[in-house]
Amino acid sequence: MKSHKLILLSLVALIFISCENQLELDPKQNEDASITLNTESGITNILTGTYAIAATGDVYGGRILVAADLLGQTGKTSTTDLRWRGTFAGLRQFYNKSILVDNAFSQAIYTRNYQIINAANTVIENIGKVTDPEKQKTMAAEATFLRSLAYFDLVRFFAKPYESGQVNSQLGVVIRPAAIYDFSVDLSKERSSVEEVYALVVSGLTKAYSDLPAENSFYADKYSAAALLARVYLQQGNYAAARAAANDVIENSGHRLSNKYADAFNHDADQSEDVFAVQITKQTGDNQATNHYASEDSGGRGGDIEIRNNYLNKFTDPNDERRNFNYLNPANSRRLTNKFTNQFGDVGIIRLAEMYLIRAETNFRLGTIVGALPLKDINTIRTRALASNFLTLDLNTILKERELELAMEGFSIHDLKRTKRSIDINADGTEFYFYNNDKLVFPIPLREMDTNKLITQNPGYGS
Repeated sequence: MKSHKLILLSLVALIFISCENQLELDPKQNEDASITLNTESGITNILTGTYAIAATGDVYGGRILVAADLLGQTGKTSTTDLRWRGTFAGLRQFYNKSILVDNAFSQAIYTRNYQIINAANTVIENIGKVTDPEKQKTMAAEATFLRSLAYFDLVRFFAKPYESGQVNSQLGVVIRPAAIYDFSVDLSKERSSVEEVYALVVSGLTKAYSDLPAENSFYADKYSAAALLARVYLQQGNYAAARAAANDVIENSGHRLSNKYADAFNHDADQSEDVFAVQITKQTGDNQATNHYASEDSGGRGGDIEIRNNYLNKFTDPNDERRNFNYLNPANSRRLTNKFTNQFGDVGIIRLAEMYLIRAETNFRLGTIVGALPLKDINTIRTRALASNFLTLDLNTILKERELELAMEGFSIHDLKRTKRSIDINADGTEFYFYNNDKLVFPIPLREMDTNKLITQNPGYGS
């Protein structure tokens, strides 16, 4: 089964990359808009450009993973798993919870995701130019998948967390239901609620799942949508739906865990565990996760992010390959992860291991055995890592297993929020950032505040 990679094609990426506006559509950089929007090849290029934007380093080319993990650390105590050692002030702000409204990295996440949304909307609105009905359905579904992915991460970073069992009326992000072609008009709009944004994401992924084929070469397929749905439902606390989606991927997608834990990382060819991944090439850029996590010899900056003993001490089995999947940078003695040592390796967005962890957690919470016993799923993950199997299981053990398996892959802040935990500031736990603290939400970027007369800023960042 092929993995599904976002291919960076710089030629068509130019169609949507804007210098001034996060939603700007400027096909003239490639060809006249009347040609682009009125030919099948033009719409195909726009879809390819949508994938290309998604694969830029600012977002799914690596930095969106780094942002989530830095935001999930404190930077002030030995209880944190990772330490920021880099020189980028904007990323240090994530780590220290001192984010400014003009932070370039959070602004880039906002900008690129709205570029994805506008490009996807453009494909969907003009899909009638594609003559083959099956190709038309597949392309529209791919665009819907990418748009849903963008909205999901926007609402997770720029809004207060979804609260299971409540009406989530707290402000989410701006929903743009149609493509924007004319930026000379007033585009001011208030943010929709968190509930509305999540509903849009779920409906979009459900539609994508229905319309995408089971296999789709290097692009999003049915099981990419199912896997992302499992992640979304888990974030919402909709455990039954998350369980069903994760089980579908495990049982029906054809994906399987890599034989060795190390084989799940640092590859530039299809691997069986990749449900959805971004491909990086020498012609199109480099892996930004590698840039921040790796030594100079491995294509990084020397180890902007180092592993602390607190993370290593979470492992109870010294033979666990995941505990030993790191190295000391000879240049500065920083302990760095082996997950990112290939400058041009794929950026994994969804691995099959995550689906096993979701199925185990949701089955345990619901007291069910859909697909497998929770204990069996957790031990499947541990066996692959050469860790001793558990004889019994509880929820804390399952959540800890997520930390051990998925560390440094962009889950830290999102798991903390959905499980309503806190980040300690002091070692004695007397001060902490609770899961819904204002400092754990990105500000609406200054540029958006300056141009959108109706939008409301997040608490703690001024009006």
